[in-house]
Amino acid sequence: MAKPFDATLKQLLDLFAVDWIDWLAPKLGLPATVAVDPLDVDLSTVQVCADKVFRLRAPAVGILHLEPQSSWDGEFPNRLLLYNALLHDRYGGPVYSVAILLRPDANASTLTGVVSRRFGDGTEYHRFHYSVIRVWELNADELLAGGLGALPLALLTNDARGRIGELVDRLDRRLREPGVDEIKRRTIMTSSYILLGLRYDEEVFHNAFQRVSGMKESSSYQYILREGRQEGQQEGQLQTLRETLLDILSDRFGQVPIELVAEVAIATDPLLLKTAIRSAAKVSSLAEFHLTHG
Repeated sequence: MAKPFDATLKQLLDLFAVDWIDWLAPKLGLPATVAVDPLDVDLSTVQVCADKVFRLRAPAVGILHLEPQSSWDGEFPNRLLLYNALLHDRYGGPVYSVAILLRPDANASTLTGVVSRRFGDGTEYHRFHYSVIRVWELNADELLAGGLGALPLALLTNDARGRIGELVDRLDRRLREPGVDEIKRRTIMTSSYILLGLRYDEEVFHNAFQRVSGMKESSSYQYILREGRQEGQQEGQLQTLRETLLDILSDRFGQVPIELVAEVAIATDPLLLKTAIRSAAKVSSLAEFHLTHG
């Protein structure tokens, strides 16, 4: 999954776990009243790391494993099986694995919800079941009526096309209801802006968001507005450096804040990024890391 979108979804899952569980529970056959505890999963013994994992609490038992995906990956089903087996070994079961496909580019005929392993004669010796949620097939209006944390997904549905401006206005109104603090509002709005880049050109979502009060004061929004869509070899090199930097930070320290992801996404100085990569490998915490623009 591309790093800015990856970090954005992880932060939404961290901050609004209750909303996501409420939304997913009926799709997975879990009790409506199920609660969860986030798990800080480290499967480093085999150099893999599942995206988000929760321990289910009464009236359900087991582990909930969520894997957002924004691009096609032929090994994705096999990786889900590996994560499922490792999580079961580490924490016990059952383990509910859920592939959350954010756009059609992530879809594939192999994502059937089943991984079947067979001997040479065709006899099946192992069968693994997982759930697949294709966000673009969901109903935008139903998502906008749900919990706050999953609201940004409404903008990624197929039925959002042609009415992005309307849906952003409704999203903004939901976030201005009593009980929603300013930090949550700005986090969800900025996350929505970033995630729209999965399906639309910058002009489309910029026009939709520029009317939203408070967005212009968001540093993440300003960073993204300045991001440019350069092409060619230079941009390819820059993108590689950006992804390398975010890989190092996320591998060493876990969740990378949206503000920092957005700042890295618009960095255009290769020397700055190379220096930041060396720094990321040395600092002892995210608080010590700073990406400064020359």
